[in-house]
Amino acid sequence: MFGSTILDVAAGIIFGFLAISLFTSASVEAINSALNLRARNLKTGIMALVNDPNFTGLAKELYQHALISPLGPGGADPAKNAPAYIDKMQFAEALLEITGLSAASPAAAALAPAPEAVAALKGQIDTQVASISDPQLKQLFQGMVNRSAGDFEQVKVQLANWFDNGMDRLSGHYKRITQFMTFVIALVAAFSVNLDTIRVGTLLWGQPALVEKLKSIPIPPSATNTLDGAIAGGQEALTAIDIMAQDGFPVGWVPGHFLDVQDDKGHWEAIWAAPFSIWYRPVLGWLITAVAALFGAPFWFDALQSIVRLKGAGPSPDEKATNRAASS
Repeated sequence: MFGSTILDVAAGIIFGFLAISLFTSASVEAINSALNLRARNLKTGIMALVNDPNFTGLAKELYQHALISPLGPGGADPAKNAPAYIDKMQFAEALLEITGLSAASPAAAALAPAPEAVAALKGQIDTQVASISDPQLKQLFQGMVNRSAGDFEQVKVQLANWFDNGMDRLSGHYKRITQFMTFVIALVAAFSVNLDTIRVGTLLWGQPALVEKLKSIPIPPSATNTLDGAIAGGQEALTAIDIMAQDGFPVGWVPGHFLDVQDDKGHWEAIWAAPFSIWYRPVLGWLITAVAALFGAPFWFDALQSIVRLKGAGPSPDEKATNRAASS
């Protein structure tokens, strides 16, 4: 295919990673959509952000606001149709409207930034804004007023940035959960179809002709961010894996030897009864496949394209013009 056994082996391994990554990303997206994990994670983060762990105070009021939940029923059930994303400026405006904090009097606001404007806003926080009962939030608002020198628009911007920073931390937590789900699903998928990276590389090295058959296997596109698209992407990835197995690509369990491993002399043994020197290899191969899935399908698709170009005609003029050409 490429005139180089090393490149052929790399292409075969990467193709396996790509198929598993497509199936895994589709499965994770389907789970996220079915369980509404993004919206739940966002709600938990906002509850922690405004110190309302029981969803009975400020967090509940925020979710009743139309700027936060434009599709929700408001006071009837603020958590129904909860959003998965919230714009930071809309959050700041909703929080200011709920707390009742408003611009200083026209005379004080005209002097902002000035001590008069600071004093006017602080007076609202101390006496008028009953919703800011939490000491930490009150300290937050007072600090923002001081730093903005009474400029109400700057207070709004600082609130938006505060929310944005909190969501950055929340997205990190969500990403760790997603990565864990990706690894577990990829490991189960690698075991189910016996996509052992070490076995694949060894067989492709000894039988380079197998890589030639990869040219006829269609590569499914990445899964979309919808439940139907995720399910379709997963089905296409499974179809690609099935075609790979039928064409002789070293995936799947040998008929009659499910959960069996083969030693160097060709003897079959159950994986749980085989000595360590035999069973550790497929387990390590499955783990390598699962870890590779964490890089995502786009990474492996680009890697496959780069290998193709190493011995091919190079990037097309369109790819050069749009800066989509691989660095190789």
